[in-house]
Amino acid sequence: MPKDENSEKAAAHHTPDFFIDESGMLLGVRTMLNLTMEYLAKTGK
Repeated sequence: MPKDENSEKAAAHHTPDFFIDESGMLLGVRTMLNLTMEYLAKTGK
């Protein structure tokens, strides 16, 4: 949802009008990648 939009008027999930804020995706992907790499290094796989 855009920051200037009222959350009560936002489109529901699983609809074509739903807005996804992708600003945190890069951090999330980096975090999951680091966790995966640490796990693989510790388990020897």
